[in-house]
Amino acid sequence: MSPGGWLLVILVGLALAGSIALYLHRAHLAREKARLEAHAAPPPKQYWGKQLIVPTHGQVCLAAKELADRRFKFDEAPHLPLADCTCKFDCRCSYKLLEERRSGKERREGFDRRPVVRYDPDNPPRRSGRDRRKGKDTPFNDYVI
Repeated sequence: MSPGGWLLVILVGLALAGSIALYLHRAHLAREKARLEAHAAPPPKQYWGKQLIVPTHGQVCLAAKELADRRFKFDEAPHLPLADCTCKFDCRCSYKLLEERRSGKERREGFDRRPVVRYDPDNPPRRSGRDRRKGKDTPFNDYVI
């Protein structure tokens, strides 16, 4: 075999070995990423408010019974014990944190169904403020809101 033929065989062998090494390296990285994601801590939970929990047995004041199981945003929740609480020194009411139930993920499939923005500079919009009725005598004029 000529020296040019050997050189071609060596170059093809090196290219093949390099592509195999690159494939194995990428497969190793993918396995390592999957392993890290499997052992990763779940994302922290998001809370939007709190719910008043009133004890089911024992002495419970009327103020707490009125607000039982009511949900509040964080800044709107009353402080415990309630202002009208009759059990201030033995109040057993508490709050339960309310988790955000929205996932935050976009539910659309990534594209807008409208092909173009519906704006035509030649035609004015239908809601131009001009009354399109022929006359003001309509059967609805008699009704006053």
